[in-house]
Amino acid sequence: MIFGLGIGLLVYAAFVFDLFGFLARDELWLRLLMLAASVLYLFYYYLVAGTPLWDAIITNGALALVNLVMIFVVITERTTFSMTAETRELYGMFRFLSPGQFRKIVKAARRIAPEVSDVLSNEGKPLERLHFVSHGTVEIEKAGQVTAVNAPAFIGEVAFITREPASATVRTLPGTRGLTWDHATLDAMFRRAPALQNAVAAVLNKDLAYKVARSQPMPPYTS
Repeated sequence: MIFGLGIGLLVYAAFVFDLFGFLARDELWLRLLMLAASVLYLFYYYLVAGTPLWDAIITNGALALVNLVMIFVVITERTTFSMTAETRELYGMFRFLSPGQFRKIVKAARRIAPEVSDVLSNEGKPLERLHFVSHGTVEIEKAGQVTAVNAPAFIGEVAFITREPASATVRTLPGTRGLTWDHATLDAMFRRAPALQNAVAAVLNKDLAYKVARSQPMPPYTS
C-alpha cells in the first residue's frame, strides 16, 4: 500500500514539473523541467504494474531523448564552450550577437586569405559583398587619398545598408584576415531570422559610430 502510494506520487511530482515548465518563459528552463517530468513518468511506467509498460516507456523515452538533444542545442547556442580559441576571439568582436547567431554568421562567410593582397571594393562600382577585417590592415583610397585602417573594421557596410555603389577602393595587405559575405546570402538569412538581422544591424551601427568618432573633424564653416 505504502509502495503503491509512493509510485502514485511520481505522477504528481511529474505534473508539478510539467506545470512549472509550461509557466517558464525561458526555453532552456522549459526543456529542463519537461525532461525532469519525463524521467519521473518513465519510473512510474516501469514500477506501476507487475510488468513494465514498455509501450509508454518507449514512446516517452523517445520524447525525453529528443528533448535532451534540444537542451544540448540550446546550451550550445548560448555558450562559447565548443568554439576554438581563434573563433572565440573573433566572437569578441560581435558582442551584439548570441553565440548561436555568431555561429550562423561565420558558417555563411568565406575567409579572407591572408597570404595575398586583395581588392575588397572599387570606388563607384557596385558592391555585392560585406567584409569584416579581424586582423591586419587595409588601404582605403578615396578621391585620390590613401588611408591605412587597422582591424577590426567592416568594409562595405554602408553599401550593404544602402545598396549604393562603393564610396572608396579598399585593398587588403598581406597578413590580413577576416570574413566576407555575399549580400544575397545575408538577405536570405535575415528573411528567415529577423532577430539575427537586428543583431547584425547593431554590430554595423557600432562600427559606423566608431569610424565617425575617430574620423578627422571638418574645418569650421566661414561665410
